[in-house]
Amino acid sequence: MAQTQRMDRVTRQIQSAVAEIIQEGLKDPRVGPLTITKVRVSPDLRRAHVGFVPLGGMGDPSSIEEGLNAAKGYIQRQLSRRVRMKYLPVLEFHVDTSIEQAMAVESLIEDLAREREE
Repeated sequence: MAQTQRMDRVTRQIQSAVAEIIQEGLKDPRVGPLTITKVRVSPDLRRAHVGFVPLGGMGDPSSIEEGLNAAKGYIQRQLSRRVRMKYLPVLEFHVDTSIEQAMAVESLIEDLAREREE
């Protein structure tokens, strides 16, 4: 389904607010420095899938994910104070593997290019 303007706006607001909330007030030691890479909102705006990667490869992604999911209630409350909506999407945190997948594909393409040259 195509992204509507409203979905785009909600996605940008959530991404910005969640990044600020994590940076400013999360005290969980499992949650190290991270980057929110993408937010995908469901068409009915009831769920938001938040993708992240550890900053600079620091920290265990699965441990960070556990910490974020443990702090989900706190993040949700803080989000409700920053983003005004009738129904605030329920957050779901996931490790974003798209960067690793892109690097693997790029490596394969480079290998094929080298094989062709030989």
